[in-house]
Amino acid sequence: MTAHKLILLPTDPTCPPVSTGQLTWKLQAIGLIGAAREMNNDTFYPTGEHFLQLVTFLGCSPIIELEPPSDPEMLAADSASGKFCHVFLSCSETLRFRADPRIPAPRCPACRTAVTDWRTLLQAWQNNPASGNWRCTHCEHTGHITGLGFRKSAGFGRSFVEIRGIYPSEAVPGEALLNALKSLTHGDWSTLYIKE
Repeated sequence: MTAHKLILLPTDPTCPPVSTGQLTWKLQAIGLIGAAREMNNDTFYPTGEHFLQLVTFLGCSPIIELEPPSDPEMLAADSASGKFCHVFLSCSETLRFRADPRIPAPRCPACRTAVTDWRTLLQAWQNNPASGNWRCTHCEHTGHITGLGFRKSAGFGRSFVEIRGIYPSEAVPGEALLNALKSLTHGDWSTLYIKE
């Protein structure tokens, strides 16, 4: 199963990872997440008491399910499909690429031309992270694959706050949430909307 996700990650892909403990503490302190819960040898966090003040839902009347099911089998299935809002935290020394499977071609940051061979570049980078350099065939701009303009459908990072159960552009992180995250990394955080 796949779930719609709002993912927050440092804007700078070279940002060192935040420790999961620090991230958990900060997000619990501001009320985004509640106490950790175990599910299938993984840890997730139900929404906290200030979740709806920290994440702004757009539209006239979004339907938001915040309570996780009490039945363990339903919990696992509903988590995998994103039937309720809950949070997973992921922090790693390894730079990771997260993307929606139907991602459009990214853009050259200099001339905004679509980079049509990006999947080949990505595969080469995944096989050998030192090989991430590329050159735009239109304007000759050179850069690293992490600098491509994937808009809000993909990104590179080492620290991720994954909020499941949010459809593309259905919600945005509030200023207080972004400031709390910024205090951990001393840099801005970005938003992705993906289904994986």
